[in-house]
Amino acid sequence: MTDIYERLRERLDMFPQGFPKTKSGVELKILKELFSPEEAEIMLALRPTPELVSVISERMGRDESEMADILFQMSKRGLILRGTVEGYTFYLMAPWMVGIWEFQLNNLNQNNIPLYEKYFEEGIVPERGRSHIGGFRVIPIEKEIKDSTEVQPFEKVSEIIESSHRFAVADCICRKEAAIMGHGCDKLLEGCMMFDLAADYYIENGLAREISKKEAHEILLKAEESGLVHHSSNHKGSKMFICNCCGCCCKALAHVNKYNNPWAITHSNYYAVVDTETCTACDTCVERCQVKAVQMEGDVSVIATDRCIGCGLCASTCPTGSITMVQKQTEEMTVIFENQDQMLQTMAKEKNKTYPFQ
Repeated sequence: MTDIYERLRERLDMFPQGFPKTKSGVELKILKELFSPEEAEIMLALRPTPELVSVISERMGRDESEMADILFQMSKRGLILRGTVEGYTFYLMAPWMVGIWEFQLNNLNQNNIPLYEKYFEEGIVPERGRSHIGGFRVIPIEKEIKDSTEVQPFEKVSEIIESSHRFAVADCICRKEAAIMGHGCDKLLEGCMMFDLAADYYIENGLAREISKKEAHEILLKAEESGLVHHSSNHKGSKMFICNCCGCCCKALAHVNKYNNPWAITHSNYYAVVDTETCTACDTCVERCQVKAVQMEGDVSVIATDRCIGCGLCASTCPTGSITMVQKQTEEMTVIFENQDQMLQTMAKEKNKTYPFQ
């Protein structure tokens, strides 16, 4: 049944994020473990846009009741997306990342994690390396930019929470994988947050617990205290998630630290500056930086601006207040898309893909 899984790989690769072929073929082994041949066939008939069961079953020539049950079970296993709006349930394809891989949070073990890691290195890293458009954006610690001339809503992590209506928190899949394999870190594990439709999906699938708006704000503070970098999608308006990432375990920052691709994530519109007159060379900022952008040179800390992602972790705990976050000049500011559709379509165009695809 290799052919059906290769066809499924090709379809997943139609997403802007990609699901490229590797020399080892590890991706086919992953797909075979996740999808039955029938489920792979169904995936080939799904679209990346929401559709009712009646539309999908008619396209496939299948019984609607039977198809509703299969699609629901596939969505419960994190193979496809499901949502309900005004009483109508819809289904759609999910990309590999962010998507199917993250939805395997409760199914991780010492057998499948090495496969996922191998595919990340052989497939995802090279794919990300050939793109100059970041779908993942750093959001600075808010209190460190409050005095800036004009703080845009998309640079305020609290705005994401305040504009949402349902909240959930889940374990970070990156730190969970690392812990299972025996090389985890001591940073906050339950630190990835989902909102609204994404929260519905995670809660209903048992991947996350529901939290209040108040607790969501508290988790942000815990993440900052733990030395985690806030990330979300690189567009304006409402967001589906906030990831709080560490430099040792997390895939987003691995592009920067392990694979030397600092622009794999979109930097915030701020950078850190050290006051050399008041810096006491305490090393706190070196430990806090998750991308190795801070080093000690003599009696002061020095920040490599080309590596600084503008997260504010160093400034937030500087005991002498010697580090401040400075807003970039207009010509230096990173691209922020108007909405998710524009972001995905721009990412697709860069790779000569069409999105959404049929």
